[in-house]
This record gives sequence, C-alpha cells and structure tokens, in this order.
Amino acid sequence: MKRKLLAFLLLGLFAITSAMAQNKTITGRVVGADDGLPLPGVSVRVKGGTAGTTTGADGNFSLNAPANASVLSFTYIGFVAQEVAIGANNRVDVRLVTDAKQLSEVVVVGYGAQSRALSTQTASTVNSESFKNQPIVSPQQILQGQAAGVNMVNSSGVLGASAAITVRGGSSLTAGGQPLYVIDGVPLNTRNYSQEQGAPTGAGLNPLLNINPNDIESMTVLKDAAAVSIYGSRGSNGVVLIKTKSGSNNTATKINVDYFTGASEPTDILKYMNADQWRNFRREYLTANGVAVPAYPTTSFDWGDAIVRTGIVNNFNANASGGDEKTRYFVGGTYSDESGYTIGNDLQRLSGRFNFNHNVSDKLRFGLNYSLARVNSDRIGAENSTYAPLTVAYLQPPYVMPYDADGNFVNTGFAQNVLGLEATGFNYLNSTRNTGNAFLELDIISGLTFKTDWGIDNALFDEKYREIDLFTPGGYGYVSRRGDNKWLTQNTLNYNKIFGQKHSVSGLLGYSFETSRYTSGLFEGQGFASDDLPNIGSASTPLTASETGEEWALESQFARLGYAYDDKYLFEGTVRRDGSSRFGQNKKYGTFYALSGGWILSNESFFNKDSKFAQFLKLTASYGTSGNDQIGYYNYLGTFAAGEAYNDASASIPSRVDNPDLGWEQTAQFDLGLTTRLFNAIDLQLNYYNKLTTGLLADVPYPYTTGFAVATKNVGEMRNRGFEITLGTQNVKTTNFSWNTNFNIGFNKNTVLSLPENKDAQGRNFLSGSTAQRAVVGYSRNTFYLNEYIGIDPATGDAQWRKLDGSASSTISPADRKIVGHADPDFTGGFTNIFRYKAFDLTAFFNFAYGNKVLIDGLRFTENINTGSYNKSTDVLNYWKQAGDNAFAPRLNSPTRLTFHNLSTSQLQDGSYARLKTVTLGYNLPTELLAKSKIIRSARIYALGQNLLTIQNKDFRGPDPEVSANGASNLVMGESFFALPQAKSITFGINLGF
Repeated sequence: MKRKLLAFLLLGLFAITSAMAQNKTITGRVVGADDGLPLPGVSVRVKGGTAGTTTGADGNFSLNAPANASVLSFTYIGFVAQEVAIGANNRVDVRLVTDAKQLSEVVVVGYGAQSRALSTQTASTVNSESFKNQPIVSPQQILQGQAAGVNMVNSSGVLGASAAITVRGGSSLTAGGQPLYVIDGVPLNTRNYSQEQGAPTGAGLNPLLNINPNDIESMTVLKDAAAVSIYGSRGSNGVVLIKTKSGSNNTATKINVDYFTGASEPTDILKYMNADQWRNFRREYLTANGVAVPAYPTTSFDWGDAIVRTGIVNNFNANASGGDEKTRYFVGGTYSDESGYTIGNDLQRLSGRFNFNHNVSDKLRFGLNYSLARVNSDRIGAENSTYAPLTVAYLQPPYVMPYDADGNFVNTGFAQNVLGLEATGFNYLNSTRNTGNAFLELDIISGLTFKTDWGIDNALFDEKYREIDLFTPGGYGYVSRRGDNKWLTQNTLNYNKIFGQKHSVSGLLGYSFETSRYTSGLFEGQGFASDDLPNIGSASTPLTASETGEEWALESQFARLGYAYDDKYLFEGTVRRDGSSRFGQNKKYGTFYALSGGWILSNESFFNKDSKFAQFLKLTASYGTSGNDQIGYYNYLGTFAAGEAYNDASASIPSRVDNPDLGWEQTAQFDLGLTTRLFNAIDLQLNYYNKLTTGLLADVPYPYTTGFAVATKNVGEMRNRGFEITLGTQNVKTTNFSWNTNFNIGFNKNTVLSLPENKDAQGRNFLSGSTAQRAVVGYSRNTFYLNEYIGIDPATGDAQWRKLDGSASSTISPADRKIVGHADPDFTGGFTNIFRYKAFDLTAFFNFAYGNKVLIDGLRFTENINTGSYNKSTDVLNYWKQAGDNAFAPRLNSPTRLTFHNLSTSQLQDGSYARLKTVTLGYNLPTELLAKSKIIRSARIYALGQNLLTIQNKDFRGPDPEVSANGASNLVMGESFFALPQAKSITFGINLGF
C-alpha cells in the first residue's frame, strides 16, 4: 500500500513539473500614466487564453502563462485597455492612460487599495494637491470641509492644540471618540496627550503634531462598515488612512524645493474697555449703588495690544524622489518656524522622511518607511487659566501696569502679569516622534502574496517650566518626561485571481499584534535660592516626585473575501476578531464583521454606453459592526489605594470594583450608496447611513453603601443617522482655460437612546459633560441645558429669564433650566472652485457648518458688571437708563446686576458659519524660459490667504464660531473659555523643481 501511495505521489510530482516546464512566469508592474502611482486590482490576462490574475496593492503582478503566450491584455475601470507584447525577459511594465469617460481614481482601503469604481466601500480621499503649500500645522486640518460626513473643528488658535473630529457623528460618550489614524499601514498611538500641568478641561496636544503634512500623498477617510470593519475594535469612530509619498520606477531623480513665508493675526477678538471707559463705568456703577468711589489710578495700559502681535511663519521643504527598474525612493525634510499672534505661542518643527522600495527579484520585494520629527514649542499656559495671554488681555483691569516706575516687572495678582511670566520664565514642551515600518513581500504562487510588516510609533514628550520668585514666593518649577512606545507586527496573505475571464476573486487573511507602554515622570519643586537657577534640582523644597507606567496590547485575526462577476456584480465580506487587554477576562475578545455588495449598472448590456447623459452608475449597500476599546488601561480590575485610612493609620483600601464582564462598545452600521458620472463632466456620490452604538462604556454610580463611587460598565445606546453628497464638476475645459468645482455636504442627527438611571427635572436620564452640556435620552449627546435668557425689560431695566411655565422672571433658578440647543451641527461641508488660465491658477475653498450652538463662556466674566476685579466688554456700556430703553445690560442698581452674568443662553451663540478657508493664486513660469537654465525643471510662485472672510450670525458675540476648546472630548463640544480664535494669514511662496 505504501509503495502504491509513493508511486502515486511521484507520478503527480512528475505531472506538475511537466506542466510547469510548458509554462512561463510573467511579472511586471502597472502604474498610472499621469502620476506614476501603482494601480491595484488591474485585470491581467493572456490574450486569447484563460490564464489571468490581478495586480496587488503595489501594482505588481505575477502570472503563469503558456509557453507560447505572446501578448498580455490589461483592463481596469477608468483606464483605457491596453495590449502589450511579452518581452524576451518575461517582464511587462505598463503605464495605463486615464479614460475620461469613466471613474479612474484608486482608493486606499484597509491593508490594500482598490479601484473606486469596483469598490463596495464608502470612503473619501483628499489628495496632496488639495493642500499643497498651505501653512498646515497638523494633518487633521487637511480634512476640514474636504470630506462629506467628516466634521473637523479646530479647538483653538493655539499652535499644536488637538482638534475635534467626528466621522458620521460621535459614536461614544466616555470612551475614545477620535478616528483611528493609520500611516503607511501602521496604526498610530492617539492617546489624548495633554500638558502635564495644564488645566484638565482644556484641549490636549495634537497626537499628530509630529506628522509632517509635506510628506503626505493622500488621506482617505473610511466611513461605512464595509470599510472600517477590517480594523474591528477601533473602527467605530472611522479610520483615516495616511499614505506618504514615494518614488516611481524608471524615473530620473526629481528634486523639489518649496519655501513660503507669511504673517498672521486673529480673525477677531472680544471687545474690552480702555482705562477711561473702565474708570467712568465703575464710577457710575458705584454711584448708582450708593458706594463711595475710590481714587482709581490714572495710569493706562492696553494689555491686548501688548499681548497680540503679528504672527510670522517660515517653512522650508525639500525632497528628492525617483527610481530605476527595481528600486523606488523618496527622501524629504522640512523645517518650519511659526510664531502665533500672541506671545508665548511659538512652534518649531524639524522632520525628515525616507521611503524605500526594492524588488529583489520578480517574486520578492522589501521596503522601508521611516520618519523622525522634532517639535519644540513655547507655551505660556492653558487657555482657561489666568496664566493665558489672551485671557489676561480681556480680564486685566486696563489701569494695571506690568512695570513699576523703574521699568521692572510687577506681580499683578489675580490676572497674572503674562508679559513678565514670558520674559522671566519659560514653559517649554518638546516632542520627538519616530514612526515607521519595514516590510517584506513574497509572491508564493501566481496571485498569492505573503507580506510581513513590522512597525513602530515612539513618541517622547519633554516639558520644562520655571516661574521666578516675583510671581511665586521662592520660585516654582517642574520637569516632566513622558513616553508612549508602540511596536506591532502584521502578517497577511493576499490572493487575487481571475477565472474564466469574468470571475475575479480577492482574499485577505491576516494576523496582527501590537502593544504600547506609556511612562510618565513628574518632578516639581519650589524655594530657589536665585532666579538665575533654572533647573529643578536647585529647588530647596521638593513638591512631587512621581513615576507611572501603563501598558496595553491588542491581538487580532482578520479576513476579507471579495468576488466580482464580469465587473458588474460585486460582493465583499470582512471579519475580524480582536482581543484587548483593556477588558475583563470574560469579554476580552470581540468579533466584528461586514457584508457589502455593489451593482455596476453601466456595465449591463441594457445600459447605453454611448449615452451623453450617464457614463457610469453603481449602487452599493453594506452592513456590519465595529468596536471601541479606547478607555483606561485597567478599568476592569479591582484595585486598592494606599494611604491614610483611619485614625492616622496607613492602609490599603478598595478603590475600584472589579468587572470581569467589561467589554466592547459596539457600533452597527447600514449604508446605501449611489455613484455616477453624468455628461462626462459630473461625478456624484450619494450615501445614506444609520449607525447604532450599543454597550456604551460609561461610569455608572454605585450605592454609597458599597464603598465605591462609580464603576465602568457597558450601558446605554446611541444612534447617528445621516445623508452625504459629494459632487465634482468640470464646468469649463478649453485649451487655455478650465474651471472645476468640488462640493460636499454631510447631514447628521445624533440621538441618545438609553442611559443609566440618572433623572433630570423632566424625568429624562442624562449624563453630565459640563455645567452647561449633557447627554440626554432622546436628544443629542452634546445638548446644552441652560436657563433661557430673555433680555432687559424696557420698562424696569431688570434682566429677565424664562421659567419652565413660559413666564418671565427677574430671578434665575437652576430649576428652570431646559434644553436649548446642541453643539453638533445639523450639516457641515466644503465648496472648492479651481480655475486655470494658461500659466495661472486660482483656488478658492469655503467650509461651513450650520445648526450648532457654541458657548462663549468667557462672557460670564467680561459682562459681569458687579465686580471691579477685572475688565469688561464695551457692550455693557449700553446699560438701561430710562423707561423704554432697549439696552444690553440692566440698570446699574437693578437687583439683577448681581446675576446678569450668570450662565444662561446669554452666553450661548449661534455657531453657524461659512468661511473662506483658503484662497490661492499661483503662476507657473514658462518652460521655455526655464529650459535655458538647464537646471530648473519647473517653477511656481504663489500667494495664499487663510480665514480671510467669515460669514456668521450678525449678533454673534464671540471672537470665532469655529471653536471647541475641550479638544477631543466627546461630551463637551463647542465650548470656549477665552479660547484663541483662528488665525487670519497671508503667505507667499515659491516651488522649484530640478
């Protein structure tokens, strides 16, 4: 029996060997003719035969073909079909030309890339041309107004502050709410880093601050379940794929040098009194209330003028790229130096990148992507602090001088002398970040590729603060050092094959593991012998010496299977299983999936392919699940706290109850989409979605008798429903002139469906976010809950508020608070027009938001007429004097003068706006002129303006409607406490190509 089996195996081996001897292996790479970028999913077939395959993510293919095969056929939706003869070396490299009649864009997806025309996923892509040469501090700014359904709000004008981004509405309350960022396949750490001694409610540091926008080729936002489920546990808030630049094969080295410089100022600032206005107002106020008027100093100082300056930015970028038959490379570096429009708001960045790809053979490839960046910033204090420059500019009484008679700085008390703090101390935050990955690809057999990828994301933050004796007796200082170091490995098998000319199958099977350790050390002290001693080691009185460490890990298995029949019927399924160390032993693993399908009607026989009306039409649908594990590292563990327990005795006491059933927050999403091209000039995409989040992670109150205050549990549900429109039009195209328009708009309605038991006055369950904002069942997670302010009664001069029964009252009571709006917009979007005339180009980009409220909380201080401790808004000069006055402020002796400034809808503003975000005018120097130099390949000069025009409600009393000073917080959006407005800037630059 054994001999028969051995003979059978030898016979089979002989047959396979004979068959292979009669075939030949053909390899090659397919790229786009316009940009040289790889094209994945291109159909490669032997002309007149049945052998076929598709290109991989890098455009490479390997095909076993009959020995007599002489011609290969290349077809790809959106590109002109091409037939190429097989050369003597059995290698075929092809550059496909765009077919203007069809969609030709390639979209990056999880662990690969697809033709947008053949994809069943919903994604929005922003290419580098959309943000070229813009003074962008962080990559998130690239997405603002550029992708339907993506709401990006700058937290403030502080350089390096985090932004708030939601993709198709917020999907969480207390867990992480930001998208997952993946750069060249490496998921980044996106911990909410904040300044060690900064106020906890302020905006944290931008987790992508060290990612250089000049290195980015494209940013793709994955939105529906079909797109995000491949990232499983971290996909519920959307996924942003960042692809960096690379070189091209068989391309001579190209060197590009860019430089721009510019100036900035605030878009607007709050109104405040000068010294004479303040003194006159205080005299009138005290006199009206029968109080003796003190002899106020006759001095005058404009704190705002001293603090606000002209911001300056200088940016220099250089890169080189190219490649030969086997190698591609990109190397680049950027230096940026920016001073914001207020003192203490400076940022310098130095970064470098090296990307390298090499074909060892027709079957083996390897590559490296690596970036190192250093950011040095000068900061002066959190915005919601009297150490913040602009806050002091608004609050400091205008007669207070920063210097004494001899020109020395003085301690100004409540509102700090920020001029002195900046000149005599320092507040530095420096960060270094290494990101990168190395990978190896092997074509095992035709259509089957193995890839192993190893990546890192190492971030280090160094802070150093020093304050002299004048402002803190004995002086004060601290140093902080924090590190967040991640490594990961991803191993995948990719399969792409065509059977019988019409059946296309793609598959992905993968395993990944990643882990990161966060460490933090803080050392602070006071009592310095001299102000000339800057180091913390010189402090005589140590205050804090602490060090902590936290670690997490994620293990994952994932798979994706796609099938397409005749480029008409598309199907795709995805499944991923994640195990997170953040959850209890009973719920560590979660399984997420997605199913999607598409129908390309324009490839049906009944569709008129020569129609002048429609050239492409596709319907898609998808349903699937994704998750969220972005909570604390050890919330499931029962822990003890050591310290003083009872009667001066030290002990360890229970501090947190264990919860082995703490598990995944899960979001299920349904999506319907339509994509079409009309009149050979209009590209339109429509999408409807319905997202349901269950098992919301939240802190649930415990009975006091248990000894525990709260515990993290899976409770509550929330829904987001919306509709998105993306439109691109080619309005005019002639030899010398073209005009293109891009428009997108996203509508979203967020509704909290259930929460733990915690009733408001109307019997609704709620979860508090801030004093003014809460998540309420039946309403948005960012609902404002305030007293309704009516105004000043013209008859009496008293301020009035609305009671719950609808009547007016001159008494404000917490019992009369009610729902008065929400912070999340009804819709957001962007509108871009691109004009080109001969060598000139003009681009104007507007972004907009509508239907949201913003709370300008600082008005509670600048409109407090009762106190003389700080400055006031000039609006209160319009106070009630006689019957019939329609005044802004109450009469000066009204009882309501004491409560006029209380938190209410008086500080709540309409946050709707439309903004001319950027406008660029450029000129390309004639190539005939440049050719004479024999060095310069291309040259362009340009001018760019940012935030030049803002259209907003005429009664808006804040400096900027685009604000969310709590940064990436889920429960608190659209609130500001003297947050810096966005900068208005003009820059001039030049691009040179060699």
